[in-house]
Amino acid sequence: MFPGMRLRFRCLLALGVALLWLAPCAFAHPGAGIVVDPQGNVYFTHTGRGIGRIDPHGKLTYIYESGGGHWMCLDAAGSFAQTQPKFFKRITLPGIRPVLIFADGGSPVAVAEDGALYYVSNDERMTPGGMHLSRLSTSGEASRVAPELDKITEELGITGLANGPGGTVYVACPNAVFKVKTNGTLSTVVNPIEPQDCDVDYPDHNPNMKLPYLRGLAVDESGTVYAAGTGCHTVLKISPNGAIETILKVVRPWSPTGVAVHRGEVYVLEYTNANGGRDETWAWRVRKIGRDGNVMTLATPESKPQKP
Repeated sequence: MFPGMRLRFRCLLALGVALLWLAPCAFAHPGAGIVVDPQGNVYFTHTGRGIGRIDPHGKLTYIYESGGGHWMCLDAAGSFAQTQPKFFKRITLPGIRPVLIFADGGSPVAVAEDGALYYVSNDERMTPGGMHLSRLSTSGEASRVAPELDKITEELGITGLANGPGGTVYVACPNAVFKVKTNGTLSTVVNPIEPQDCDVDYPDHNPNMKLPYLRGLAVDESGTVYAAGTGCHTVLKISPNGAIETILKVVRPWSPTGVAVHRGEVYVLEYTNANGGRDETWAWRVRKIGRDGNVMTLATPESKPQKP
C-alpha cells in the first residue's frame, strides 16, 4: 500500500473516533464528556468553550477554558492528583480529589479501579487514536491491553470508554460493547447491537457507519451499561446479560453524545446536529432521566453562566 493510501485508510478507519488528533483527517464531532462527582456536581464538555459545571442547585459555571473539548473522565480515588497524565490534562488543582481529566481530542478516557488511565491508541507510538485499548500509569508508562480485542477494534474503532465495577473497563464500538478486566481478560456484553427505535442519522452523513453508533458510555455498580446511540438519537440501557432497552428517544435536531450515571439517575449530554460538522451548528444541553423515568433539563446555552 502506498503511503498516501495508507494514510487515507487510517483516516477513514478512525472517522468519528479520534479525529482531532489525526491532523490529515478533516472531520470532527462535538463533545461526549459528562461526569458527576459524589456531591452531585455535573461536569460536561462544551466543545469550543471548555468544561462547564452544573451544581446541585442548577448554577452553571465554567471551570476550564478550551477551544476544543471532547472527552473527560473522573478519577475518583485521585491517582493522578499529583501528576499530569501523558497526552491528556488534569484540570483540577494538585491534591484535589476527585480528579478531572480532560481530553481536548484524540481519545476517550477512563480511570479504572487499578488507578491507571485507560485510553485508545493508534499504533506503536501509543499516541491517542481510535483502535487499540491502552493503559497509562501515573509514571507515564503506556502499554496495550487486551490484544484479543484488537482484532475487533482495528475494524470497528473504539468510540467510548467507561470505568466499571470489579476492576473492569467497558469499551464501546459503534455497534457493540465489550468488558475488559484490568488483567486483560476480554468478554462480550453485546455484539452486534441491533438498532431499536432508530431515527437513522449516520455520523458524517456516511451510510457506511454502523448504527446505533455508540459514543458516550457509563456503567453503574451492578454492571448495567448506559450508552448514547448518537446515530439513532437514543439512549440505551444494556443489562449485564446483554438485554437492550431504549430509555430515551431524542427529537431532532438534538442527539445524545455522552452519558453519566449517579445514584440511579442518568445524565445526558446532547448536541444539535451531532452527526454533522461544526458548520451545521452545535448547540448543547444537559438533561437528566430520573429514577421514575421523567426527563428534566438541567442547563442549556440560554442558562446564564456565573463566576466560579
